Amino acid sequence: MSRHNVRVKVKSPHGFINNVVKSKVDDQHEKLHMFTKVVMEKQALRERYIKLMNDAEKAVGRKEAIYLLRDAEIIWDKINS
Repeated sequence: MSRHNVRVKVKSPHGFINNVVKSKVDDQHEKLHMFTKVVMEKQALRERYIKLMNDAEKAVGRKEAIYLLRDAEIIWDKINS
C-alpha cells in the first residue's frame, strides 16, 4: 500500500477528524518545523544583538555604541546590496 493512500485520525481541538490524508499531516508538520526553526534563528540573532550592544556600551559608552552599530549596519547593507 502506498504511503499516500494511508489515512489517519488526527486530534483537533474539536475532537478527532477522520480520514485525513497522511501526506497532509506530514506537510503540516514540515511547515511547523520550518516555522519553529525560523523563530529560533531570529531569537538567537536577537540575543547576539543584545550581547553585542551591551559589550559595545561597556567598552565605549552608550552613545558611541549606538553610532558604531549604525555605521556597521550601513556598511553591512552596502556589502549585501
